[in-house]
Amino acid sequence: MGGLAGIIHFEGEPPEPAMLTRMASRVAHRGPDGRGTFVEGPIALAHHRRAVVPTRSKQPLVDPDLVIALDGWLYDHLKIALAAGDERTDLTDVEALALAWRRWGTSLVNHLDGDFAAVIWDRRDPCLHLVRDRMGARPLFWVRRGDRFAFASDLPALLTLPWVDRQLDHAALSEYLSFRVVHAPRTLIVGIKQLECAHWLKVKAQRLEQRRYWSIPYAPVGASAPGQAGHIAHLQELLDESVRRRLADGAPAALYLSGGLGSTAIAASARKLLRNLPSWTISFADDPNPESPFAGRVAKLLGLEHHTVVVGTAELADSFDRTVAALGTPIGSPAAVLQLLLADRVRPHAKVVLSGDGSEELFGGRMLDNAITGLRRAAVAKGLPRALRGAAERVLTRHRTSGEDLSLFGLAREIGGSNLFSLDDRHELLVRADRARPLLRHEVLVRFYEESDTDPINAILHAYLCSWLREESLPRADRTAMAAGLDARFPLMDRSVVEAAAAIPGPSKVGRSGGSLRTRWPLRALLHGVIPPPLVNRPKRGLPAPLDAWLAGPGRLFMEHRIERLVRRAALFRPEAIHAIKHRVAKEPGAGLRLWSLFILDAWLEQNEIPVGLK
Repeated sequence: MGGLAGIIHFEGEPPEPAMLTRMASRVAHRGPDGRGTFVEGPIALAHHRRAVVPTRSKQPLVDPDLVIALDGWLYDHLKIALAAGDERTDLTDVEALALAWRRWGTSLVNHLDGDFAAVIWDRRDPCLHLVRDRMGARPLFWVRRGDRFAFASDLPALLTLPWVDRQLDHAALSEYLSFRVVHAPRTLIVGIKQLECAHWLKVKAQRLEQRRYWSIPYAPVGASAPGQAGHIAHLQELLDESVRRRLADGAPAALYLSGGLGSTAIAASARKLLRNLPSWTISFADDPNPESPFAGRVAKLLGLEHHTVVVGTAELADSFDRTVAALGTPIGSPAAVLQLLLADRVRPHAKVVLSGDGSEELFGGRMLDNAITGLRRAAVAKGLPRALRGAAERVLTRHRTSGEDLSLFGLAREIGGSNLFSLDDRHELLVRADRARPLLRHEVLVRFYEESDTDPINAILHAYLCSWLREESLPRADRTAMAAGLDARFPLMDRSVVEAAAAIPGPSKVGRSGGSLRTRWPLRALLHGVIPPPLVNRPKRGLPAPLDAWLAGPGRLFMEHRIERLVRRAALFRPEAIHAIKHRVAKEPGAGLRLWSLFILDAWLEQNEIPVGLK
């Protein structure tokens, strides 16, 4: 793994070495174990390497016909090389990538699996190719101005270039306020883009070409439920193989164990491989309902060496600015600070950590609770026969009805991702209320719903996958781990697991237990007999978060300090609106999260010296 940075001047003077040095310094934390550069004609490229295991790999890889740099990993790369016609068993993944390029060209992505961002420079026909993995585990940003182009693993690296304007995109600001993230390809800076996952970007002197090379193949509307036993067995095989691939290099590894279904299933698969990974969870000192005891029980049942990290107010406040810098772009989740602190504690014991991100977005989670109730009511309201009403979430959602198209149920209600500041909230908060963007959520979500021709439950899950998972959970896990010196890997994000989960009709991801609806039914079936039913069927809370109670109590001084700094952004936000949120922290659920997202944004603007004056 590592950090990438590069500049191309298609016309005029070549890039100055000092520019590349400044850019590379901003991605060095992603790879502190070695640095390589390539400078030739119009291009200057740098790669920072993190050594997870001993390797002879040197990057960038420079061959007579091409130059390649890679952030991340290709899994089973020797199989890729063999398919490309090379039987050697000592090849590195970068060398395998070069072989794949020569054999298949841009179609090589059909043969790749892994968590990666790759850069390929064609020396014979001067052309740059950028490609990002299917689920977006590794970041890659780019900017073009006239005949100049630059790319980097972290957005702030691009801000070091003198020809890149530090201009806040106010349309993207409203998107952040609503979703607490900005969705690729957009960013908060005018002109800077993020390469979308599963996309290929070709850059030549006169043009840019971009294409999507993979989409998640969901079960079509009306698909029948898979056979329970056979499908669960197949899913188990795929997960076992995914875990094997992520542990194949033999690097010292650990597991983030939340006590939830995803991380528990990963731990069970690792145990089958005779890898009893040490497990780690984090607990907030002032959390009245800690998750850590459940993680401890799971670890004991699986025979894992388990560690609980307890953090308090001082650690949380002291790590705030470092967390903002580690994220690279604002992600308004308080869990990021805790993840960074957890990664700090894991790093002395491991170089790789497996994370269970994705279980809710693939198999259903808390986000479906209200949606299923709404779907049942919508279906019943259309006069469907009583015989079909008993398990509406299993049957009714597969059938299109007259009137409202249930496949668009989620889009019509703007379901997907966080919904932090409503339109009214944005009107109250923004100095320029005309920038609140009344149609914002529809404009963002419509693409996610249109690209998933499936039942309404899977469509809703896809919208959350594109927002929560791709833009928040995965970047948060990757970047906090990188900042601490860890390589985060995501077994549930393996292409085979994702496609198997997507092939399950949405209604089959919901079942009943004890008279109550239970989401993530396939994962619960996977863990039947592995851990006791009370642990399988309990609700998931996820990472603890310093929200309302903490800000109103032990973290009050931190809150007051951040608000004092925040109200200086009078050009963006109305101070009276910020103080109104503060006064609601102890009374209104979610007020603390709204403040936190503003604190993250404000600190990021300050760290990167982004002017916020109105234009």
